[in-house]
Amino acid sequence: MKYALINGTILEHDHASLHISDLGLRRGYGVFEFFRILRGIPVFLEDHLERFERSARLLELEVPYGRKALVEFIHELIWVNDLEQGGIQMLLTGGYSEDAFTPGKPNLVITPIAVTPPPAHLYERGGKVILHQNQRELPEAKTTDYLVAVRLAKRVRAEGATEVVYHDGQQVSEGGRSSLCIIKNGVLLTAREGVLPGITRKHLLQVARPLLPIEERNLSLEELFSADEVLLTGATRQVMPITQIEDRPVGSGRVGPYAKALMEAFQKHLDAYLNQQDLAYQQRLGQHP
Repeated sequence: MKYALINGTILEHDHASLHISDLGLRRGYGVFEFFRILRGIPVFLEDHLERFERSARLLELEVPYGRKALVEFIHELIWVNDLEQGGIQMLLTGGYSEDAFTPGKPNLVITPIAVTPPPAHLYERGGKVILHQNQRELPEAKTTDYLVAVRLAKRVRAEGATEVVYHDGQQVSEGGRSSLCIIKNGVLLTAREGVLPGITRKHLLQVARPLLPIEERNLSLEELFSADEVLLTGATRQVMPITQIEDRPVGSGRVGPYAKALMEAFQKHLDAYLNQQDLAYQQRLGQHP
């Protein structure tokens, strides 16, 4: 990637930096947002910006720019980087801190990120997850605290898994980098409280409502283990079927009919969104000299 943005200024990506006194570095105090770029279009952008602003409020950080300016920044980065496929991360830190503890004026970093989609076989045969007991601090905010997920990444890879799913010993919540849905007796179940409000999950639920009943409530570990089908959702993985939980098969151990129907419905929904946005975004990008 060629360019990033720091506090409203476009900089060469390799020379973009913050001072070492930034509280995001010193204390991990910050929030972020990540969304896909497909066909040069930021996918579900308004939803992601709304969640970004909500996460900032939960950490009592003030986003230094309004929604309109943020949209302009994002489109400018797409244009200057000639970004057709990939992702963009928005990071809001606690700012520079003289005592390495007290938040200052937040720093805003927006940068493109290369994205490698998961391999096709995970959607054809399903993926595997491992479990880990963990309760995230302030789970409704998308904070930069990914200590557990990053530490467990080596174990996830070693066990041939695609994700770690968190639980508290009784209730199951979400993945380290994804939302969790299960299907039991023809009903789609997903947690509502104590989890990050997933954007991809939000859109999956929209397309799922005509297909099967939905319950948003706490989920037990037993419900996860006895599920007929399991799905993970996220900006990069989109809608992914899970057919193994550690050493246990999910249902028949194969991608189920609801997963197939929901993956197809979500893809149609995404294509329709991109088609709808394409003309407006192309006109906007065409305004640049």
